[in-house]
Amino acid sequence: MALSGAIRKPATDQYSPSNYSEVYTAGLTNFCTNATLRGPKRFETHSMVPVKFVVPAIALIAAALQSQQPAQTAAAEPTIAGTVKDAGGLPVADVEVGVVHGERLQQFVTTAADGKFLITGVPRGVVPLRIRRLGYTMRYLEVDTRLPAAAAMDIVLKTAPSELEEVVIAGVREEGKLHEFYEHRAQRGAFGTFYVQDDIRKLGPAQPSDLFRTIPGMVISSGSGGNIMRIRGCQPMVWVDGSRVPGAELDEVIHPSEIAAIEFYASNAGVPPQYMERGNRLCGLVLVWTKTQ
Repeated sequence: MALSGAIRKPATDQYSPSNYSEVYTAGLTNFCTNATLRGPKRFETHSMVPVKFVVPAIALIAAALQSQQPAQTAAAEPTIAGTVKDAGGLPVADVEVGVVHGERLQQFVTTAADGKFLITGVPRGVVPLRIRRLGYTMRYLEVDTRLPAAAAMDIVLKTAPSELEEVVIAGVREEGKLHEFYEHRAQRGAFGTFYVQDDIRKLGPAQPSDLFRTIPGMVISSGSGGNIMRIRGCQPMVWVDGSRVPGAELDEVIHPSEIAAIEFYASNAGVPPQYMERGNRLCGLVLVWTKTQ
């Protein structure tokens, strides 16, 4: 089969755009039969881009896209999230879901009305969790935050037996107000911190707030009328002998020598229902019982 073609010698600089537009348009139009030389067709100079500029540009774009991929992956931080339900599949609110180290609670959140929770700032790897709420059996889980399942957990809590062991309190029986305190301590001891007058005398706090300095997440700072208590940045509610004291700091309403008993709850997880406020779920609660006059 005969082949024919044309070779055109550039009249100007061989790398000018006009040469590319003419030399590469001349060629064979009928490859299977007779070779016919097609005349060069001139295009607009600006419509053709030299190959030597196109190839490096494509390589630079590809390299930039590859460099962005690891950065986006590395930016993702591990989280633990999911939903807590009861045995019937219904969401359970006000469940305390916390990260523990040994017996010490490092951080925790409480579930919303739909049973959902989200814990951020957790390490990458296996993280021990404690899940508890009054009326349900406490659970301990180990969650691997490197796995996608850590961000989509389904946790089921079983209802705890309603029967409580009989509690015998030694010493003089307290009537009236302290009866409720002892009842709370017997039923909710795992959810709160409880002190009676003898405990307070042994600890010797300068202010009532000093009793709770070791509570996880508690920050106590000096104020004009005493210390300022904040747990996770939020002011705990204060109740005195069953009455709410709106906006008050604990040290403003009571002196250690006037306290017969005191109880503190870090969240709504174990708060008695009559003292619970939905809008103040994470701020904690202080119940103060004064001495009988």
